[in-house]
Amino acid sequence: MATDHPEIFKVDADTHRISCDGGKGALGHPKVYYSFDGADEVTCGYCDRLFTKKNRKDAQPYKSSKAA
Repeated sequence: MATDHPEIFKVDADTHRISCDGGKGALGHPKVYYSFDGADEVTCGYCDRLFTKKNRKDAQPYKSSKAA
């Protein structure tokens, strides 16, 4: 089963901590910090962005194109 995320960010394998603010504009949120704590990936609790140290074949970004 695929896991959808609005954005997927590949980070270096030696990354220990990341921050997320949801991006600019109305979709932003307070800046939060996450620690990998031995894990290979972290998902933001506010915006569901995925930060991963590995390639995820099952993770796909949300489809951004919608019919008007």
